[in-house]
Amino acid sequence: MPLSHLSRRLLHSIRLLRKYPSTYYSRYERVWSTHFIRLQKILYLYKKVIPSPPILPASLSTCRQAGFNFLLKFLKTISNALHGLLLLNKKDFQDSSIRAKLDDRDNNFKTDISSFIDSALSRTQRRITLDRIFIDHPTQPKLLTDPHDIDDAVINHFQNSVPIKSSPPNNISALPDRWFSAYHPMDDVDSSIYNSLMDPPTLEEWLSTVSSMPNDKASGSSMITYEMLKHLDPNTSALVLILVQFCFRIADIPDLCHQAMVFPIPKPYEWKCQLKNTIPITLLEVIRKSLVKLFYNRLASILASNEVLKGENFAGFPDGS
Repeated sequence: MPLSHLSRRLLHSIRLLRKYPSTYYSRYERVWSTHFIRLQKILYLYKKVIPSPPILPASLSTCRQAGFNFLLKFLKTISNALHGLLLLNKKDFQDSSIRAKLDDRDNNFKTDISSFIDSALSRTQRRITLDRIFIDHPTQPKLLTDPHDIDDAVINHFQNSVPIKSSPPNNISALPDRWFSAYHPMDDVDSSIYNSLMDPPTLEEWLSTVSSMPNDKASGSSMITYEMLKHLDPNTSALVLILVQFCFRIADIPDLCHQAMVFPIPKPYEWKCQLKNTIPITLLEVIRKSLVKLFYNRLASILASNEVLKGENFAGFPDGS
């Protein structure tokens, strides 16, 4: 029990005794004997806060003659002193906490700018736990708690949350007139400029692409990260290159690379155990993303050096805006 709370309870009990003296009986003496010992310890512990305390009565019976006035005055002194000490300690704790947070934010400004921005904007990381899902059906709402039912509901939701209304065309000629001209090869561009686009990359080109990929990014289902690719020994890097070169030769990637991990994250409000209140984040394999990056670098270089894109179509390419 907090000390300030103890002193307030004692004050309340003594006031009742003074108001109703007929309620006094021997049990109060036994209770007081326990509190008497504890109060003596408090006075010793906080002798700097209460430097000259009066002597406590060992028995309540000695205070009955004076209507407990002396004891009440003494307990008020203890209660006020302890309450004041509590407020001071709270203030010191708040000040030290504020100073520590400010120091952390200053340090983050130099070493971790992302954390600094989150702190300055009072942004917090929000997450959900998929241990239950509420199906908000108009006539048969239900709460799923079985792991298998939850897995089925998640798969069904993300497979059908964005329905595909039609199948994509097999070739350009099947496109509507509106899009045919946009995707049709341009007459003023020599198709031979793309001849080297699908050439198998060299080890130097592959390692350069991998080294340009960012760190601290989530991995795919294989749990392979960019950092792992960057620190592979030469023999293992050569083996990975064989796979990448094969993908360029056949213009395709292995079936396993088509698989991805989907994580639902909450929208900027309470998700209420409903999947419609989440946003799916897809995590792809880093080898696949590195391969696509290498392909993009080649394509961007070809488009930029041969001035294929005109006008405002340079956004996202080297020297573009």
